[in-house]
Amino acid sequence: MRKFGYAATILLMAPAVPAHAQKPADLLACATIARDAERLACYDAAVADASPEARAASKRRAEESARIAAQEAAAAAAAAKVKAEADAIASAKAKREAFGAETVASRGEERFAPPPGQIQELDAKLTEVLTNRASQNVFLLDNGQMWRQVDAGALPNLRPGDAVKLRRAGLGGYDLVFMKQKRSARVKRLN
Repeated sequence: MRKFGYAATILLMAPAVPAHAQKPADLLACATIARDAERLACYDAAVADASPEARAASKRRAEESARIAAQEAAAAAAAAKVKAEADAIASAKAKREAFGAETVASRGEERFAPPPGQIQELDAKLTEVLTNRASQNVFLLDNGQMWRQVDAGALPNLRPGDAVKLRRAGLGGYDLVFMKQKRSARVKRLN
């Protein structure tokens, strides 16, 4: 009688096990895996399909992982965009600061060939106009650069704050164009 009750209990429980549940052989295969993390992953995968709740939880975890991965990808793309913009700003600033620097004397020699990719003109404002010992005009600009007039042309009345444009001229020279007065002077960068 006891054997019959035991067998009946097993038969009554059989319909409760889903048809798609893993076979005991698959679970035994997980037991043969030596590494703990891999063995646990094997058991999790085997049990995940055993019940609707486990399948739903597995689906939620997969959706959450996909959402987190998408957020991380978006954050990485945004960081790359910010870095590219910062690099572009730094490059433009470096080009503005280097404008005309190739003619500044280096160990007693002057170089006249501009580096490739350099800008051809630069907008600035006068902060001060000085006269050196040789009675040459020296122009201080708002970007910190100092330029000396090298031609003998007379200049119009200049004031601090006047807009100027520096542009490359022939043979490695530079012209300082006074925008308000519509005149220009040949100049050389001092610093």
